[in-house]
Amino acid sequence: MPPKVSICLPNLNNRRFLPERLDSILSQTFQDWELVIVDSYSDDGAWELLQEYAAKEPRIRLFQAPREGIYAGFNACIRLAHGEYIYIATSDDTMRSDCLEKMVKALDSNRDCNLCQCGLVFIDEKSQPLPPDKQWNQFGACNYFKLWLEKYHKRLAPHDGILHFAVNTVYTSVTQLLIRKRVFDEIGYFETCWGPMGDFEWGMRASLLYNTVYLPEYLATWRKHSAQATTNPYTPKNLNNLLRMAHHALKIAKKLNPKKVKGISFSELAFEYEMAMVTVGINERKQVIAKLIYLFHCLFKIPKTVTYYILNKIFYSNKNKDSSINWITSKIINLGVSGPIEINITQLNENLK
Repeated sequence: MPPKVSICLPNLNNRRFLPERLDSILSQTFQDWELVIVDSYSDDGAWELLQEYAAKEPRIRLFQAPREGIYAGFNACIRLAHGEYIYIATSDDTMRSDCLEKMVKALDSNRDCNLCQCGLVFIDEKSQPLPPDKQWNQFGACNYFKLWLEKYHKRLAPHDGILHFAVNTVYTSVTQLLIRKRVFDEIGYFETCWGPMGDFEWGMRASLLYNTVYLPEYLATWRKHSAQATTNPYTPKNLNNLLRMAHHALKIAKKLNPKKVKGISFSELAFEYEMAMVTVGINERKQVIAKLIYLFHCLFKIPKTVTYYILNKIFYSNKNKDSSINWITSKIINLGVSGPIEINITQLNENLK
């Protein structure tokens, strides 16, 4: 019988972090797993360490492959996997001992969801949590979800796919995801041409088409250190790259399931991206409400005149500013995370008067 979960661990010269990562896997309370490791000919002692672990643990399957980048490593592991679920365990991160148990239970209980997301803890090189103001729940999509980060909930496609475009990503790290393997069979693997932000494109592609169940527990970590493959998404070059990735993800999603993404226009996405995000401060991750309005506009094709009117009222007028923001935020968060967002333009305009 194949294992329930395939843990995929690509590695290149992360010897110093591997013992903690491997021990976090071996200590999982959920035991029906295989560990597929693809090492890219490490020369720091990692390969020898991996062989030691594999000699003691029969569930470890050990391979080597050329150095072709992190996403090629992800793909190599996934192609070798036998499990129903895929968990990508980056070699410099770790996870709580009940991570797999709780995420497997969430997907088993929600057959209409193909992605499970949990909370994320940012840690440093010594495995210590970063200060509260530097944690995952202070950035990106977390500013959109707010109190929903502490609630078990379900988000229906294409909600998260559009939200990817609005806040640059919803899934900060692959370590906070458990994915049904058939998703990769249906929509393809990680593409290797986008550089260190390439998981954004796959995440948007997947979440345009598949529902996500969110587990409000901080089960996985993302280690911040000097040698990790990361980049600042807010440079002009990277913002343009995000536009190109979003266009590509939407094109694939429309080809695979045109009904699911019907009415989503990339030209509108790109236009509103420039108008509603870049020009009102997304580079500093401020003006969260602008992102919400942008998401609102894209999902329901609100006329541009209405969108401009709302933005103008909120950002260039102090009249009822607080009540307007509170109303829109409440409307989107309360209705948006678990189903299609409904909007009453008349009520919206009344709240903005």
